[in-house]
This record gives sequence, structure tokens and C-alpha cells, in this order.
Amino acid sequence: MIQWKAMLHFNSKILNTLVKSLLIAIILIFAVFLGIQFLSLKSVVNSQESQASSRGYNILVVGKSDNGTYLNQVAKGAMDVSENYNAAVEVYTGKSKAQEIPMQSLFDYASYLSADGVIAYISGNEPLQVPVNRNGTPIPLITIGNYLPNLQQLSFIGVNFSELGKITANEIISLIGKSKKVIILTSAQGNNSSYSTMMNTLINIISNEHPEIIIKTITVISETNFSKEDYLRQRLASEEGLELVVPLSEENTILAAQSVRDLNLSGKVKILGFGDSDDCHSYFEKNIVTELISVKTRNIGQKAMEELFEYINNGYANSYVSAEIEVLRQEASGS
Repeated sequence: MIQWKAMLHFNSKILNTLVKSLLIAIILIFAVFLGIQFLSLKSVVNSQESQASSRGYNILVVGKSDNGTYLNQVAKGAMDVSENYNAAVEVYTGKSKAQEIPMQSLFDYASYLSADGVIAYISGNEPLQVPVNRNGTPIPLITIGNYLPNLQQLSFIGVNFSELGKITANEIISLIGKSKKVIILTSAQGNNSSYSTMMNTLINIISNEHPEIIIKTITVISETNFSKEDYLRQRLASEEGLELVVPLSEENTILAAQSVRDLNLSGKVKILGFGDSDDCHSYFEKNIVTELISVKTRNIGQKAMEELFEYINNGYANSYVSAEIEVLRQEASGS
């Protein structure tokens, strides 16, 4: 009996020793695993920091939040070629739409950062002072959107808005249905001369060549009790003989596509949209947007970088650069 108890005690000690050894082994393995993970993470962070610090130039893409989608596409184009220029590209649109800040404040932010170059979307005619670096020297500035002749800019990259109006008018004529009525969706454009040029050309061509076509404009706004989405759905639902909607901006194209879909009018109402964003292309691929007039915004970003670094490296740049326009049609897409 005593011998059996001694043997049991001995086996218990061995079992305890084995359990302790196993626990120590597990702890050591876990510690080694954590160590490897930490070293791996540290290596990634160091690599990212090294890449960021190795970039020789900081380029800022700025504009008001209303144009955020457009700016992001431009920035993607700039980023596509940024490694060619050893440059980092950052987008800044200031506050949200509810707390919009002036364009001059965006330029002041570029001055604060002492950016090496600025690509700016100008949406109005407000007087502006170019951003300057810490030495008080003007920062090289490329503008897109609206051209301001009194602004000290290296280059303006934009479309010929008279040509854009002509293209839009011709596409409307080709898409118009039996009702001969086109609904054009506009936004509050203020004193945007480029927009006025496009609209004047569009209306003149249609009224002179096809006076039977009736043009009706709807300004997409938010009212006290309605969002833009609700407002547009209500307006489109009330239109008799609705066959063709022409939203003249990327935001309105997305709103129009959503409204037509929500009203179960997909395939019945044609949309001649504007835009180059992924959302616009998605609605086109789904055949909710019938045609898409696209100012190739990524190409604008690439051209802006070319002009900036032509100036930085050689001291000169082209004062005006034309942006590319393409019209995507369903028959051309194979659908």
C-alpha cells in the first residue's frame, strides 16, 4: 500500500512537471510569434515611413467639397504618375458641405504646408491670392475648372466649353424621343462663365436646328423638407412624357440615375450623363445611364503633374492645356 502511494506521488510529480514544461513551451512559442509579428509590423511601418520621407516633392490637390468626387479622380491621375516625379500627392477639400470654407483658405493651407505645387479646382470668380511658400515665393499653381485671368497660374487645364455644348446638343438630338422634350438638370452655378458658355451653345444649336425640341431646366436644390434626392424624384415623377434627362454634372448624373431607378423608369427614360467617376461608369454599365459624356479627369491629373514638373525642372509650362472628352454609348460598349 505504501509502495503504491509512493508510486502515485512520483507519477503526479512527473505529470506536474510535464504540464509546467508544456505551459512554458507554449508561452515561449507565443512570445516568439509576437516577436516575429512585431518585427514584421515594424519593418512595414519603417518601409512606409522611408517611402514617404524619400519623396522629394509634396503636391496638393485642392477644391471645395462640392467637387470632391471630381478632385479625387484628378488626384488618382496625379498619383498614377507621381513616382515618375518622386512626388507625394494629397487631396484637401476643407470642411464638409455644411461648413464650406472659402477657396482662399484652401490656398492658405497650401501656404502653411509650403507645398511644392498645387492643383486647384476653381469653381467661381472670387478674387484669389496665390499660395506662397515659407520664403514668400509663389507656389507653382495649375488650375482646372473655371479660368480666372487675373490669377497668377502656370497653366489652366480644361475643356473647350463651347465644344462641350456642341457635343451635348448633338447627343440630345440623337437621343430625343417622341415627346421632343428634354429635361436638363442644373446646379446653382453662380457666375460660372464656363457653364454659361456651354449652355448658350447647347441652346442655340437646338433652337436653331431643331426648334421642335422643347428644353426645360430643373435646378437641383435641397429644400427645407426635402433632400436633393427627394426633391429630384418628386420633380421627375411629375413630368409628363418624360423620355430624356440630361444632368450637366457628375453629382446630378448620380442623382438622376438613382431617381430613375427608384421610380422604376430604368429602360424607359434615357439619361445623357456627365462624369468620369466609378459611380457614373457603374450606372452606364448597368444601362441606367444611356450615354456618358466624360471629361477624362484622371488624364487631367496626369497632365497637371507634367506641367508642374516641366516648370519645376525647366522653368516653363504651357499656359493652356486641353482636357480630353469622350462620349460613351451603349452600342459602342457592346451591350
